Amino acid sequence: MKDKTFKKILSRYINGTASEGEKNIVEDFNRYFTEENKANVFDSVQHKKQVQSDIYKSIKRKITAKQANWYRIAASIAVTLGVGFSAWYSFYGPQKVLYTTIATSENEIKTIVLTDSSTVTLNHNSSLSFPQKFKSNKREVTLRGEAFFKISKDKNRPFTVAANNVTTTVLGTKFNVDMTAHKVSVSLVEGSVDVRGLGTSKVLKPKEQIEFNLTDSVVQTQMFDPKTTLLWMTNNLSFNNDRLLDIIKVLENKFKVAIKLQEPDLNEVRITGTFKGQSLTSILLAVTNTANLKFKKTTKNQILIFKTLPIDEK
Repeated sequence: MKDKTFKKILSRYINGTASEGEKNIVEDFNRYFTEENKANVFDSVQHKKQVQSDIYKSIKRKITAKQANWYRIAASIAVTLGVGFSAWYSFYGPQKVLYTTIATSENEIKTIVLTDSSTVTLNHNSSLSFPQKFKSNKREVTLRGEAFFKISKDKNRPFTVAANNVTTTVLGTKFNVDMTAHKVSVSLVEGSVDVRGLGTSKVLKPKEQIEFNLTDSVVQTQMFDPKTTLLWMTNNLSFNNDRLLDIIKVLENKFKVAIKLQEPDLNEVRITGTFKGQSLTSILLAVTNTANLKFKKTTKNQILIFKTLPIDEK
């Protein structure tokens, strides 16, 4: 087959307009270089570098002002030079991005150090997916669950967190992202972030929080207390004659559950205690035993605290 004919087939292959027969020709050609004749493509590492340099120089000579799609031209030049499709593709084809996903289990908090020195602290039952190497013009990660981000400043590479169709973009700052099936909230601790979702774009100020309700498409912005919002990051809890109602709010925020008191007068029950790295069940056992109360899970993420057994269990 003449080079001119093959160039046309290769051009159609790259554009996605090649016939099945033409696809087979290109793929057979590529297979020849990658499998059957792999050792003969380059004589040495130096030869590989020289071929790359030759291709680059040829491209510069061939491309004129306003000439479109150097990608196709490079492929054709590679064939002309006798390098082979796979050799050209290894230099100029799309580079596969390798991703890493780190997840946490129940009652596990994990801190991740990214390649740009940014740190991400994952709450329990959460996961973060990120490239093994960030691109030269951007840094992008995907979150499921909740995490606190401390991003290294890099004005040339914005850092973007994607969480259920809500994106948060920063250059360098500290913020918390909390994602569930029905909502996404972003809480800014330091710096500034640009948050976008549900047709809304908002640049947050420190101690400002934006919440996207994905069920009814409502977006709300409010101030928040970092100590309360970031309570999940600490393994230690300490209560000194605190009201049970206030303790419940702390536990709900830290463990992402809903806790209900059976009777209003339980609000004022006072509790004192310190808990280090203990699970929600362990804390509830200690709290309820101290006050001669009981608790039970009514659904997966809902808990009831009561004095006596509910009527339906008597």
